[in-house]
Amino acid sequence: MAARHIMLGTVVGMGLGGAAAFLYVRRQQQPAARLPDGTEIRHQVFKHGMPVGDRLRVFTDYASSFDTRLRNPRWVLEHIDADKVASREGSRKGSGFVEDKGIERRFRSTLDHFRNSGYDRGHMAPAANHKRSQEAMDQTFILSNTSPQVGAGFNRDYWARFERFVQDLSRRCDDVWVVTGPLYLPQPAPGGAPGTYVMNHPMIGTPPQLMAVPTHFFKVVLGEFSGGRRAAVGAFVMPNAAIHPQVPLASFTVPISALEEVAGLRFFPGYLSDTRREAIDETALAVQRVGHAELQLLNPGHQPLLLPLPANSAQAVPAAAAGAVAAAALGGSLAVQPTDQRRSLGAVHVCEHTECRLSAEQLWENGGRPGSRKGKGELQRTKSAPP
Repeated sequence: MAARHIMLGTVVGMGLGGAAAFLYVRRQQQPAARLPDGTEIRHQVFKHGMPVGDRLRVFTDYASSFDTRLRNPRWVLEHIDADKVASREGSRKGSGFVEDKGIERRFRSTLDHFRNSGYDRGHMAPAANHKRSQEAMDQTFILSNTSPQVGAGFNRDYWARFERFVQDLSRRCDDVWVVTGPLYLPQPAPGGAPGTYVMNHPMIGTPPQLMAVPTHFFKVVLGEFSGGRRAAVGAFVMPNAAIHPQVPLASFTVPISALEEVAGLRFFPGYLSDTRREAIDETALAVQRVGHAELQLLNPGHQPLLLPLPANSAQAVPAAAAGAVAAAALGGSLAVQPTDQRRSLGAVHVCEHTECRLSAEQLWENGGRPGSRKGKGELQRTKSAPP
């Protein structure tokens, strides 16, 4: 009896082992697809490969994901520090815009797209951030690092001053990481039902190889300091349009979570836990309200909200923020002080770590230092109202 049980068990075991081996071999024979993160997935549907879209591009000082449908970067991630910004090894005089040959020609952005379009080839990773070598400088002129930007009043003016703000942050932090990219934000449909929106942005080029013109651009900044134990983080969104030079930078501050939802991206997932993100977003809303209140001093009745505020957020300017606005109007510093709770999380908002103000309108005035002013009349109303 025992011998028969042993024989039966042996047969069953061999059968199960054979079935498992068969299934394993069959699975290994199934076509495989590899995701961008390196994960391999096997499935019969991948016999002839999976559809290929966005391209990951890695260069000396930055990396990017290129959207082959819109022919724009989806995001560009760069690292800068004080040495890179201060270096003079690379020169723009030796650089020129070139197409990205690492992307199939029919999917890449081309020089012809921009020719006679009326838009600038706007850098996402600025050339001025990557001067440590001529190679690093040249790579910022690859077209997969550019998007169509309005020139006068934006790319050559307000956006350039904003890039200088980020460069200045590299002198106040040990290391800075920056994610930059385009946005395509919808507008409420005219006469449509509540909750109905339309997307309206130009396309340039020749069909079917058209390039999208973004409605907005974003930057998310993470600056490490105190030996990497603490960081300052902030997100900013600006319209792709001429911006009045006196519009306060604080008015373009947005909650990171709101930007993530409209961009479909998670930023700095290795650092931004839910608790840290919530704390930074709370400060971002306070800074945004300060910026909007300051904007009222320039142009009463005008208050652009680039992204909707959470339903439970307070619209009123808190007393502390009102005090900051009054101080700014008198030529003082526009800043929000971090709480002990936020300090304990190791995360503060960028505008808590440094003055959230652009450098002088003319970058060469006063050395282009952050907070530089042309005079006491800077915050006075002008005939040219902010957009």
